[in-house]
Amino acid sequence: MRRTALVVAVIAAAMAFSFRPELATTPMMWLGLAIPYAALAGLAIHKMWDDGTLVDWLKPRWGDLSIGVLVAAVLLLSSWAARSLLAPAGSSRHAWLLRIYLQFGSAEVIQRSLLLTLVIVAIPVFEELVWRQLVLRELLDRFKTRRAWPLAALLYAAAHLPTVYTLRDPSAGLNPLLFVAALGCGIVWSFMAAMLGRLPPVIISHVAFTYFTATQFRLPGM
Repeated sequence: MRRTALVVAVIAAAMAFSFRPELATTPMMWLGLAIPYAALAGLAIHKMWDDGTLVDWLKPRWGDLSIGVLVAAVLLLSSWAARSLLAPAGSSRHAWLLRIYLQFGSAEVIQRSLLLTLVIVAIPVFEELVWRQLVLRELLDRFKTRRAWPLAALLYAAAHLPTVYTLRDPSAGLNPLLFVAALGCGIVWSFMAAMLGRLPPVIISHVAFTYFTATQFRLPGM
């Protein structure tokens, strides 16, 4: 479980660093996430190479795109419903959602920047290699499948706990939205990876969900 503990500690620290208000919209915010994830993703790829499972986990198959897009669409609709319940417009809790989008910056700026777009695509790819390969495989080796994937989802969400504090709002208090999103999405993606034993559809789903959440699927005016 050493690799799993390392991942949780490193990513929790990266979340605590990158989601501080003073780093909002800055390159350092994105680098603070991308660099640790890239290093851990490299470790995951090295482990797959040593085990001879690199092709098994990453080789695309017919239907991967359809599965990934469908799951992403369901998650986007679910996230829309969840944030409408947790942070409804007109309530003080709506500030939670505003705080997250203030951290990411303008959707138009993201869409016009090739570099930002590449980073937003790369980070979910790294996340899947780390959480749904490196971590999940270690948990599968120790626990049965039905226990391993829920635990992987819980640990993925736990690494987002620092954002509950760093994205807090003076009027609404501690901000649980990213933690809740990580838990919900983590359950879906961990289940997919455990059942399929492959990552391409999960990666497609995660990339699509992240990109459209950051740039297209905002509430009006955000």
